Amino acid sequence: MSDVQNWDPTLYTLGQTHRDLLNLVVANTTDNQLQLTLEQLDSLRAIFLIDARTWTEFASDKKDAEVVSWIKLFTLCPEQYSGFDREDDSPVIALVRVLRLRGGYPTYLTAWIKQHSTNRFLPHGSLADRLSKN
Repeated sequence: MSDVQNWDPTLYTLGQTHRDLLNLVVANTTDNQLQLTLEQLDSLRAIFLIDARTWTEFASDKKDAEVVSWIKLFTLCPEQYSGFDREDDSPVIALVRVLRLRGGYPTYLTAWIKQHSTNRFLPHGSLADRLSKN
């Protein structure tokens, strides 16, 4: 018998604890430099794996400014720490879609994301994924 368990991010939900963590990390970020404890880093890596549908549901009733701050956080994480490489599955893409759908996406944000990320799929996702959404 093995002690190894399978973790399925599609079965994971996001709640107030996650929101508090995200906002705490954002509040402690200065000059686009993340200041993470090991515990925060481990927690962020875990929630970074959560699927787009869950992120969309979680962010749907949150204020635009809060979602923008999470987009920036998740744009910076892969650039400053290992274990955040999701390419076209980044939560940034789901969060950007939430803001776009409700008309709250700031005009400056695409340029900011491209300036701070090497992920070629940010902020819009892959072309194939965008075509399948239409």
